[in-house]
Amino acid sequence: MDKSKTKNYNSYNSAILEALFLKYGVSKYYIRQCVKGSVQGIKADKIKKDYSIMEKVHSDMVSNLIKKTLD
Repeated sequence: MDKSKTKNYNSYNSAILEALFLKYGVSKYYIRQCVKGSVQGIKADKIKKDYSIMEKVHSDMVSNLIKKTLD
């Protein structure tokens, strides 16, 4: 039997993880768990919200840089 990789692993932006680590002072493991949704609480909700905002801004910035370099 051919065993193929069936589990998908999430990858998180390391720059955003570092920024949240500096902002909240919690471990990067805890931040990843918050973003994944495994941890409940007010701080976890704030971390998840901040991560999504930072990720959106980061992707917008990258797409703008790509557009500028293609022009």
